[in-house]
Amino acid sequence: MANLKVTSVTKQFGETPVLKGITLDIADGEFVSLVGPSGCGKSTLLRIIAGLEAPTGGTVAIGDMDVTGMQAADRNLSMVFQSYALYPHLSVAENIAVPLRMREVTGLQRLPVIGGLMPGARGQKQSIATSVARAADRLEIGGLLNRKPGQLSGGQRQRVALGRALVRDPAAFLLDEPLSNLDAKLRVQTRAEIAELHRALNATFIYVTHDQVEAMTMSDRIAVMMGGEILQCAAPEIIYEDPDDIRVAEFIGSPKINILPLERYGSDLSLFGRSLDWHVTQDSPQVMQLGLRPEALHLTQSAPRLRGRVAHFENLGSEVFAQIALEDDAMRVTLRATPAERQMLGLGAEVGLAFDTRSAMAFDADGKRLRKIEAMAGVTSEVA
Repeated sequence: MANLKVTSVTKQFGETPVLKGITLDIADGEFVSLVGPSGCGKSTLLRIIAGLEAPTGGTVAIGDMDVTGMQAADRNLSMVFQSYALYPHLSVAENIAVPLRMREVTGLQRLPVIGGLMPGARGQKQSIATSVARAADRLEIGGLLNRKPGQLSGGQRQRVALGRALVRDPAAFLLDEPLSNLDAKLRVQTRAEIAELHRALNATFIYVTHDQVEAMTMSDRIAVMMGGEILQCAAPEIIYEDPDDIRVAEFIGSPKINILPLERYGSDLSLFGRSLDWHVTQDSPQVMQLGLRPEALHLTQSAPRLRGRVAHFENLGSEVFAQIALEDDAMRVTLRATPAERQMLGLGAEVGLAFDTRSAMAFDADGKRLRKIEAMAGVTSEVA
């Protein structure tokens, strides 16, 4: 296994820039997810790391070796594609063995009749069979080795693709949205299996997905990409609780974070005309926005900072999501409530909301985080 380093990588298709100077260091044994909306450049970056695309500029290094100009086959990386890319005419065992046969068996040894008579052929065949069986047992598909891909479920085909990657003993595993073709129940099961496989192998994983749940539950770090750039790369809890950019805050988290306009009167800040007891310096931005996760809001009847009516709610059993229309329906916020509060959230019910200022996030007009203002506001206890 090895660490990977991407330095100032750019990519253009014609006149269209797709990647804009990506720099990313991935430690040996780390699980890093590239997450972002469709078209943000995450799959292109993965293909450049794999050697399937050439960068317009910048470098890619594996360990201490610059592999930017190296062919994909020489990089010792295993890639699992969204479509799994299994050969339909080969058995599961033969599909898993493909990379080993390509790497260890000569052209003469692959010939149907005389190949088996070549020196060392029998030993190589046994060695490959042993590696295939070991990978299949690890992925619990040992009983499927004689089947063809067309006889397998989506989850089983996914495991075969992982097995084919596993037998190569690669420097890193690259996975490009491998769960997108699975149903919801199977995705939950398979992402747990991938996370367990990563822990068992202690291998380097680079995982591309647009699904924030996959990224949050499996990764050591998440790189959030938009518009060909990495906006932030950090541990999942930091990405969620301490985003650098409003776009990161809005992309990560379900339901989406509530963004409300702050009003400034001299050194005081208010929300819909109600003072927040936040005081800012004269050099603070004139236009600011307040970010509140749905769980940061709570119902109150005592001097609420926000008032509104219940416009919609979703009862999920263990929790309730309610959309509260504020200020004559000019804006809505989402509240994450407990089942015990469900009776207070009937459609059309008037409710009051409060929040702890320490759980709020401040952003400027361009969406950049204003931590200095939050620090000044953090001396205030709960706003209620």
